[in-house]
Amino acid sequence: MIKRKDIKNTVQLYAYISALTIAAVLLMVYLVNEYTISDYTLLIVFSILSAIAETFLILLPKVGGVSVSFALTFSAILLTNPLTAAIITASGIIFRCPYIDGKGRVHIFNNPIYKTVFNISQYIINAGVAGLIYEYINNLYNFGFKVFNPIAGSVCLIIYLLLNSFFMAVLMSILLKEKLSFIWKNYLLGFFNIALVSLLGIVIAFSYDSYGSGGILLFFIPLMFARYTFKLYLDMRKNYFETLNVLVRAIEASDPYTSGHSMRVSAYAEAIAKQIGLPQNKIDLIKSAALLHDIGKIGIDKNILNKKGRLEDEEFEKIKSHPEIGASIISDLSYLSNISGIIRHHHERNDGKGYPDGLSYDNIPLETSILTIADSFDAMTTNRPYRSSLSLETALKEIKDNEGTQFNPDIVDDAIIALQKAFFSLPEQKV
Repeated sequence: MIKRKDIKNTVQLYAYISALTIAAVLLMVYLVNEYTISDYTLLIVFSILSAIAETFLILLPKVGGVSVSFALTFSAILLTNPLTAAIITASGIIFRCPYIDGKGRVHIFNNPIYKTVFNISQYIINAGVAGLIYEYINNLYNFGFKVFNPIAGSVCLIIYLLLNSFFMAVLMSILLKEKLSFIWKNYLLGFFNIALVSLLGIVIAFSYDSYGSGGILLFFIPLMFARYTFKLYLDMRKNYFETLNVLVRAIEASDPYTSGHSMRVSAYAEAIAKQIGLPQNKIDLIKSAALLHDIGKIGIDKNILNKKGRLEDEEFEKIKSHPEIGASIISDLSYLSNISGIIRHHHERNDGKGYPDGLSYDNIPLETSILTIADSFDAMTTNRPYRSSLSLETALKEIKDNEGTQFNPDIVDDAIIALQKAFFSLPEQKV
């Protein structure tokens, strides 16, 4: 049976894409009436190169993909007019054939029509509106070089980024059911990358103006190299988290009570961080720390870890040493040393009664406070040797009741909202 929320989501999705499509059509009608194509050679060459750049786009998990074709779009805005730029950027989408794992080459005939329509529409609006603004400011303040007005170019770049990031953020907010503000903020963090690509667009514009079509091919090569470098970075990031996941599963394999614990804590911590609105680099840091927060338990006797009865004082002291052991292990690895502090302090309390260092509110980093709540929540909602799991409602009440004593009061309310959503969205069942 289809859930009412899913139906609502589908209606929102198609209503949004329909509105965007209508706006794009109206804009194209205006551009066709106001402008003409003055350079068909540029149109054809740039359209082909745009399709090539889009074919080699870099797919990102959950949030679409990244392409260096913007350099060509920006260059077309500088060299011609909004109509030509809009056609070039739309052509890149129509004729691209990117490779997707599990699907092979994807093109306009085997890709869902709503995705193609959305991408074409938003690209037309981005390029068309940005081009109109560039032309308007360039006419108003005739400043700079023959093919580039720095003032108009800067405003054009900002407008393009705002439009592109907003359209994508709205789409992802609907699809992922996450806060628009959080997603849009993360897209806006990509401004620096787009600014760098725009510099290549300026170089291409000067090259084409001076040397014609042959000149831009010389600078298209470094454009694709930039794409390759970014792809290497993303592959390294993916391999990094896959390595952490394998390590965690190996550590937890012998313990039926904590199996999956670190993965769940990582998911909960990520949800809390997103709810608070932390940037992606902070979220990645917290995810890494959450995955490895209990690595120190490999130095604790398994008989103590799995004891079903009450722990003796000496046994509890040994258990309390696992954050220090874990931090010591992690600090020896240069690429993980930045999370050793989070791991060391994930059992500290807001009132200073935690361990190992007895830190209190002012001295506990936000990342650690997030991990503490996520770790405690999963411990409460899963079976342990010494007790059965608590219900979601009871666990959330415990977190609220310990606000200001065990947990950071500044994030408890956001944490409860995030945990309520994340609890039912995890792919695996609770133990």
